[in-house]
Amino acid sequence: MYFKRYLINIFCLFPLLLGGLIYISFRDEDILLLYWLRKLNLNYSLLRYTINTDNNIIKSYIIYSLPNGLWLLSGMLIIGIIWKNKQFYFYLYTSILIFIALFIEISQIFNIIRGTFDLIDIFTIIVFSFIGIFYYKLRGYNEKK
Repeated sequence: MYFKRYLINIFCLFPLLLGGLIYISFRDEDILLLYWLRKLNLNYSLLRYTINTDNNIIKSYIIYSLPNGLWLLSGMLIIGIIWKNKQFYFYLYTSILIFIALFIEISQIFNIIRGTFDLIDIFTIIVFSFIGIFYYKLRGYNEKK
């Protein structure tokens, strides 16, 4: 039982860590995450890659859009653990998380938040929101068996 709970907790952090690893490895040096790492005197230079930035749409999606979806999914999975037996609170806090993700992306249109607005990011937020809700429902269904 404890091993299963431990494994589920690791699973929730995996998307968060993968999204962070993508940012550390491929994004520009001026992003906030890398600024925080420099302030903490953490050396991330071994993770940096120089990549060919041609117009490869898959590479672009992985570098610029996928981390947002992974971080949202991780947050939803963590909320699902905290509010495992309380659907109302799961949906309340998940809705707030999704709203924040959408607000950040839409705010980029009006230069409220630094970044580039992208409809693919909106699509990614929506898809990963459904994945998080589906996993929550599936997990609840499997635990009732």
